[in-house]
Amino acid sequence: MIDEAGSPQSGDPASPPPPARRKRNLFPYLALVPAAAFVLLLMVLPIGQTIYHSFTYWDGLSSKYIGLKNFQLIFHNPVLPQILMNSVIFLISVPLILAASLVTAVLVYEKVLGWRVFRFLFFIPNVLSPVIVGVLFSTVFLPAGAVDKLLGGFGLGNFAWLSNPWTARAVVILALVWTSFGFGMVVILSAMTTVDTALYDAANIDGASWWRRLRSITIPMISGSLQFLSVINVIYTFTSLFSFVFVITAGGPGFATTTVDYYTYITTFENGQFGYGAALALILFIIVLTLTIVQVKMFPNREVQQGS
Repeated sequence: MIDEAGSPQSGDPASPPPPARRKRNLFPYLALVPAAAFVLLLMVLPIGQTIYHSFTYWDGLSSKYIGLKNFQLIFHNPVLPQILMNSVIFLISVPLILAASLVTAVLVYEKVLGWRVFRFLFFIPNVLSPVIVGVLFSTVFLPAGAVDKLLGGFGLGNFAWLSNPWTARAVVILALVWTSFGFGMVVILSAMTTVDTALYDAANIDGASWWRRLRSITIPMISGSLQFLSVINVIYTFTSLFSFVFVITAGGPGFATTTVDYYTYITTFENGQFGYGAALALILFIIVLTLTIVQVKMFPNREVQQGS
């Protein structure tokens, strides 16, 4: 509103806010400065340095710009296809983790006999260090280890589990599934508690079987949680298998269980090729980002659609 003198009154929406109000509006942004500086220091700058050094020859002390030479060496590396294939093979663990998480979550949700004990036992592997899990599995699958002794009771001979490429990969996958499905169970169980129980009651009245309820009610209603678990497990498989591989197989036999992150460690810290390792890390980032985008596009969030 404008008075007779032509100046805007304080109640006019078009009038500027008072100075005290403008200062209060700036406070939330000022409060973000420490967190933003922390993120910039620990995330943005290292990522920027990695991108820069991927185009240099860097020995850890001095660097020299060499353009795309690191990437040319990577793509001409005869070992790289096998390493990428290993990472793809380890993706078998993702559907296994989802399946184990879903089954255990449903059993706990339906409160089968001893469900409280099972809920505790299923989650224990998730809190263990990957190094501890790796030592456990490498010990169990050693020649004349616990698994061989168990098979020996059935008249089966000893088997070199970690000396065969496929069985070594299977041991790493088993360790990954065992240590990861407990977290997935908790996530799915939390999602299931939000599903309207009237849907299950109606299905029971209609005589729907357990599998029918799972396929037609549970899975569609928790698809967003399944998408979340799928994305984070794919990321984990590509970027965080170092501890398992280092402890269980050390990348062997040969390069049969060597992943991109483990090979990046070897080239960077054992061979001293820091620029080459930075280029490998950048390629790994692009691969993981691409897979994440593809999953998000291919796996629509039905929970949001149903809630709208």
